[in-house]
Amino acid sequence: MSKLFATMSQIDISKMSERKNGFTYLSWAHAYRMLRQYCPEAEIVKSVFAMPDGRRLPYMVDEAGYAYVQVTVIIEDYTCVEVMPVLNHANRPVQNPDSFAVNASLQRCMAKAISMATGLGIHLYAGEDMPQQTSGLATTVTEAPLAPQPVKKLDTSTLVSLDAQLKNCADLQALKELYNSRLDWTKEQTGLFSARKKELM
Repeated sequence: MSKLFATMSQIDISKMSERKNGFTYLSWAHAYRMLRQYCPEAEIVKSVFAMPDGRRLPYMVDEAGYAYVQVTVIIEDYTCVEVMPVLNHANRPVQNPDSFAVNASLQRCMAKAISMATGLGIHLYAGEDMPQQTSGLATTVTEAPLAPQPVKKLDTSTLVSLDAQLKNCADLQALKELYNSRLDWTKEQTGLFSARKKELM
């Protein structure tokens, strides 16, 4: 994994990046293509959240009503989770976002998660932890780690209870709902989901 990070962080992304509203972005399409080229086994999970009214949506909402998306990139035994606010066309956080804003933020979050996991275009996020002036108020964004951190080994006792839950999934929809109920599935647990999916198909 460290070799992958060292390699991909050196890739010239000048022709893969775009500028908008004074910010430089790594295009999600290029980020996804490079991930598949260097890590064809990588998994990308766009999280779905349960709302208080029972709906399941691809974003979460804080107490003030602002929305956030979450994307996870899994490469071998390393998991990188990125959370980003849903932004409008002017890069301002929004309440009650429309589907276009949610989709655009999911794609930006995916590009950043790929960058954090692989090093591709990581220099674009340098200085992101510095205070920024927004409507006269200083805000701080916490910088993500620059190098992958190892994932703790799974406690195998959790596999037994997960196996029982998986057997209770009578169809693919139930399996999908169980999978989306948590954000921190390990590689071993994801393997159990894959095996059960094959049984149900």
